Amino acid sequence: MKLPFAENSTNQNERYVGRFAPSPSGPLHLGSLVAALGSYLRARQMSGKWLLRIENIDPPREQKGADTLIKRTLEQHGLCWDDKVIYQHDSHQYYEQALSALFNHGHSYYCQCTRKQRLANPKGQPCPCSELTLASQGSATVLRNTVGIREMTDIALGAIVFNSEMNDDFILRRKDGLYAYQLAVVVDDIHSGITEVVRGADILPATAFQLALYRLFKLPAPVYMHLPLVLGENGQKLSKQNHAPALINERAASNLCSALGILGLNVPLGMTNATVEEILCWAQSNWNEALIGNKANAFDNRIDAPDSI
Repeated sequence: MKLPFAENSTNQNERYVGRFAPSPSGPLHLGSLVAALGSYLRARQMSGKWLLRIENIDPPREQKGADTLIKRTLEQHGLCWDDKVIYQHDSHQYYEQALSALFNHGHSYYCQCTRKQRLANPKGQPCPCSELTLASQGSATVLRNTVGIREMTDIALGAIVFNSEMNDDFILRRKDGLYAYQLAVVVDDIHSGITEVVRGADILPATAFQLALYRLFKLPAPVYMHLPLVLGENGQKLSKQNHAPALINERAASNLCSALGILGLNVPLGMTNATVEEILCWAQSNWNEALIGNKANAFDNRIDAPDSI
């Protein structure tokens, strides 16, 4: 299956390319910093590139000016990215190329079901729309997920076994024309030449769907490392949706120390007054993925599927 944007990958000759990809739905919080710091340290230890991608494919969820706040917070915490900032709204042509390739090879179909109808469809059973010839207008584009991704190896968590529901079909483009995360993240990673994805463990279930797309595109998938989540007092993960408090940039050094502790690396007491630059330098010399294994308690080794379609 030919993907024009894959042949012109912006970093295809780089040995290691990582990325941090926040959504502009609000300012960064401690959980965001853990993901950013883990991916940054990994890229720097591997002497590779670290890219910043703003994942703005869902305009209704965007907060005006959030991308500027995100960039400022990263800079204040010493996490400076390489190359130009990537915005997903500049990648629509690549998403369309991928959608066309999948449809033309019979890997996707158009679906006019409501969300309620999709959820009512028995798990493991094909959607009735998959047997029909429907118009693309007013329909969702859905992948026929028949590739059966059942397991993977995570750098930090080891062997991961996915629930059988990961074989269910899933949406690539919604009825309203907005592109689904599963499609956009794979296309963007391919176009940027990403070799390794370091991100929060909340996205681990989605990895099976993303691996299915890589297999259909006949392209090598990046290596994955999923980091522990930061949980609030109520046991829920810190997130913008749960109104997690924004990072205070004036406390950048303290924030970094907290994030490193969550990643399994406790900053020595003698560095309590260290600068951001000194903390990052120390972290690059001492952090490694082996520290994460006992900390990433967000999931066990059997991963349940998110709502697939």
